Amino acid sequence: MKANRITLIAQTVGMYLMHLPLYILFVLLSIADGAQAESLTQGFLLASLILTAIVFLICIANIILSILSIFKGETDLSKTVMKVKLALIPWYVVNFLMGVLIVAIFFNPFLMIGIPVAVGILAGTAYFCMLSTSLPDVAYYIRRVFIKREEERTARRVFTVIFLFIFCLDVLGAILFRFQNKKASPMSIAESETGEIE
Repeated sequence: MKANRITLIAQTVGMYLMHLPLYILFVLLSIADGAQAESLTQGFLLASLILTAIVFLICIANIILSILSIFKGETDLSKTVMKVKLALIPWYVVNFLMGVLIVAIFFNPFLMIGIPVAVGILAGTAYFCMLSTSLPDVAYYIRRVFIKREEERTARRVFTVIFLFIFCLDVLGAILFRFQNKKASPMSIAESETGEIE
């Protein structure tokens, strides 16, 4: 589905944009005084939360379009998924470092009880974003194997799909999935990337 390609790209851009207010805030806090710092913090945190909510809606759209593509999708998005996964590597690295910083703030006798909640929210958010970029490949595999029966299940292919559900390995899974598709049916892949029916 062409719409799924658009939402994948929109999600990638949105994930970087949702962190942008936090980067600006860190810079401004280093030069602002106490009163200014409080108002800046509230404003930029609100902006980041709004952008995060928008990204979540795009993620949900990605998931819905991926599920729909199982039944009526013909476009192989493995190339787009692979590029998106690679493009998001810096985002996940920075997101992890920001998460460590946020958790470090909770290392206080009165706040330590909040550490599991903070870790859960941070990990859950990152996993949700990661999963929504993996599902177009998973949906394509399900369609080819179970709906159209154009592909047999093999251990190598199944492991590749499993990788798409695991942090860090999802990047390797996306790369392997793309090259397996390309090797299996070069003509079909070339046609499907133009939006034509296989």
